Amino acid sequence: MAWERKRPEFGDQIRVNRGFYYHHGIYVDDNNVIQFGSINGELDPSKARVIVTTLQDFLKNATYLEVRTFQEEELLKKRSPSDVVNYAFMQLGRGGYNIISNNCEHFANECLFGTKESEQVNEIFEKAKQFYRR
Repeated sequence: MAWERKRPEFGDQIRVNRGFYYHHGIYVDDNNVIQFGSINGELDPSKARVIVTTLQDFLKNATYLEVRTFQEEELLKKRSPSDVVNYAFMQLGRGGYNIISNNCEHFANECLFGTKESEQVNEIFEKAKQFYRR
């Protein structure tokens, strides 16, 4: 996956660095970012839902965000921006958060491609495999 610091457009997958991890969402406009996250700062993962926030709330204290860019083969599989946003809106209120199999990055990729995937989770498992091969 490739990321670029630039102004997001309708239907873009965006992410912001939260220190230990990247938080992902789907950009609609500055008043509407759809994300799988907590409501009102709630820390209990079982209460996480697909919600709409403003771009400012999505950023929290971050000074920049990144927009996903795609290789040609990804563009062939990617839904149109309208389909991405429509799918994301249809998921509002959905719960079932799981850091390994159903997190914010899984949600964003599901909106884009129809499949749940998390590069962050995959990288952690790959590092664990390498560690245990020693």
